[in-house]
This record gives sequence, structure tokens and C-alpha cells, in this order.
Amino acid sequence: MTDPVISPDGKWMWTGSEWIPAPPAAEPVSVSMQDSVIAGDVNITQNNAEDIAAAMVTALERIGFSGQSSPAELTPSQEKEVEQVLEMSEQLASHGIEIDPRTEIVLGNAAQLSGRTNTAQQHYLRALETFRKSGDRQGEADSLGDLNKIAQIRGDLAEAERLNRESLAIRREIGDRKGEADSLRSLGVIAKTRGDLVEAERLSRESLAIKREIGDREGEASSLNNLGVIAKTRGDLAEAEKLQRESLAIRREIGDRGGEAASLINLGTIAETRGDLAEAEKLQREGLSIMREIGDRGGEAASLINLGTIAKTRGDLVEAERLSRESLAIRREIGDRGGEAASLISLGTFAKARGDLSEAERLARESLAIRREIGDRQGEAASLIYLGNTLRNRNMDERHKCYTEAVRIKREIGIPIQQWFIDNGY
Repeated sequence: MTDPVISPDGKWMWTGSEWIPAPPAAEPVSVSMQDSVIAGDVNITQNNAEDIAAAMVTALERIGFSGQSSPAELTPSQEKEVEQVLEMSEQLASHGIEIDPRTEIVLGNAAQLSGRTNTAQQHYLRALETFRKSGDRQGEADSLGDLNKIAQIRGDLAEAERLNRESLAIRREIGDRKGEADSLRSLGVIAKTRGDLVEAERLSRESLAIKREIGDREGEASSLNNLGVIAKTRGDLAEAEKLQRESLAIRREIGDRGGEAASLINLGTIAETRGDLAEAEKLQREGLSIMREIGDRGGEAASLINLGTIAKTRGDLVEAERLSRESLAIRREIGDRGGEAASLISLGTFAKARGDLSEAERLARESLAIRREIGDRQGEAASLIYLGNTLRNRNMDERHKCYTEAVRIKREIGIPIQQWFIDNGY
């Protein structure tokens, strides 16, 4: 047997059907976890597949993973720890060793948060298969919900909606009210992305009603936040602000610091839309301060991008570019490939604004490559359009190809196509 699985203490080897004592010459394999809160190494030294799986979960729980819960972001050292655990889990899977499906979900969450989308999908699919074989309808619904997250990351709205509706049907069948509300909220996000604000609001209000009925304050705040975003999209800034402030009050009441920061940032974007740049900057900086306080590096990067947009609106392109580069550095540090692609486009807009079309094109191509690599179809279409814009009057043939490909992707994944492209025959 090639590539045998050696237990972390080096004493046992998996033959493909059973664990046997490892030969003396076998090289020990160790998985050592450095916990970021509790000092000292956490060593996985179990002697069978089931115990190894349990030990992997224990290591992840010490980082902050538990069931459906995950830490907001991972530090570089935590990412390394996650990588070690995932490598061991893949060794078990490659030899056909089935582990508990709930463990697969925890591993999938860790893979997704650390940017390993394909690995996450495989964990969720294995969990789904096991839950279906055992007739565990709750587990089946949860796995479908997790696979929906992967589809949304990739921009495949048709697949995301299919998975959500399948999960919703099961959750209604088994009386899982919280899960039902989560599925409705997710379907509302998909409807908003497609531009169907009426349907998005209907679904979000249905989700909000359930959250209030079951006393899920955190979920209530999240649904209010979504309704606020919808109101802002349709131009009703007064309603958007009211909903965001209601969400903010709940988040402060329950001590949800990450949610509080997100609400402040959303209120900042509303103020910016109104043209009140001083208020917008104040709110963004308040949100940024909390993100840094709680160690949410992804949220910090998003806040910096928003502050860069405010600086750009004021005409300070130097400050805007500085903030965007700081955001890009964080996203690269934490392995946020999707965020990295977005920051590159942001930097491209500054390059284009100062007339450096070659630099803008380079950044657009770099963003496009990342989005293709991670399977972000919606982002790929956006990068293609931006690349086409940078090629204006320089390479009309490639520009036309970029627009044609972007429109094709949008049609495939079911998101709106801007009228300009329709009017011009794309």
C-alpha cells in the first residue's frame, strides 16, 4: 500500500482495513497544534481513526470551530494549525475511512474559512451522503445549507437557490424553525443579488418574523441588517438607516461586537451615500476600531476599503490608494483570495483615475486570475467587465471578448445584465 496512514504518535499504521502496529522504521507523523489562547502544544496522539477524528475536532474547537460556529477570521498561525488538521483528515478520506458527519461539517467550516473552498465542498458532500444513508433529516438540511454557502461563494446563484430550497423543505418538514428562518434569509440574499428587491424583502421579512417568534435576537438583528441593505439598494435611505439602527441596538444589547461593527459600517455607507462624508468617516472608523479590538482581520480590511472610498470621494487619491493597499496586505496575509481580488479592482480604479491604464489593466487581470482560480463566477464576470473598461480604445477586439464572456457568465448563473450590454448586442 502506498502512502500509508500513520497514527500521529507513530505507533500504528492503517492497512486499508485495520490498524496494526507500525514497523520500527516507520517515520512518526505528528500533528502539533499551537493554541492561540491557551499556551502550550496540543498533540494528537490517538491510535484509531475514530479517536484521531475526535482529536482533530478538539484541536479545531480550541481555535474556535464548533459545529456550525466558526471564528470570524483566522490568524496566520491558526491557518497553519487548520492546514495540519485538514491534511490528516484528507489522509483518512483517501483511504476510505468514514468519520462522523458532524466532524466532516466542522472540518468543512475550517476549510472554507481558510480559503480551501474545494476541500470544504468535499467535506460537506461526504457529510450529506452519510446523513442521507442514516436518515438524519436535520443533518441533511444542515449539509445542504453548507453546500449553499460554497455555491454562493462561487457566484452560482442557480445552484445556491436549489440547495436552499431543498434545505428549506426539510427544515419545514421536521419543524426546525431557526433553520427555516436561516434558509429564508439566504434565499433573500440570493434574490437581492439577482436584483429582485420585492422578493428579497418578502423573504427577509418572513425570516425576521420567525426569528422574533422564537426569540433569536442575533438572527433578528441579522434579518434587520439585510432589510436595511435592501432599503438602501432601492434608495430609501431613511428606512435603511432606521433598520440598521434597530439592528445596531440589538447587537449592542446582546454584546455582539462583530455585529455591532458591521452595523456601524453599514450606517457609514448610508451617510456616505447622503454626502455626509464626516459622519461616514466617523462611523467607519468606529467600526474599524471594533474590528481591530476583536481581531476580525477580514472586517478590518473591509473597513479600510470603505475609508479608501471616502478618501477617493474627497479627491485624496493618495490616501485612498494607501488605505486600499493596507486592505490588500491584510487579505493576502489571512488568505482571503476573494477579498484580495476585490482589493485589486479597487486599486485598479485609482490607477485608472490617474490615467495609468496599463496598471489598471494589470490589476484587473490579476483579479480575474484569482476569481477564476477560486471559482467565483460572479466575481469573474465583474473582473471581465472591469478589464474590458480598461481596454477602451486600446484593444477593442479583446474588450468585446471580455464583455461577451461576462454576459454569458451572468446569464448562466442568473444575475441581472446591465441594460447597456443588452442595448449593444451582448
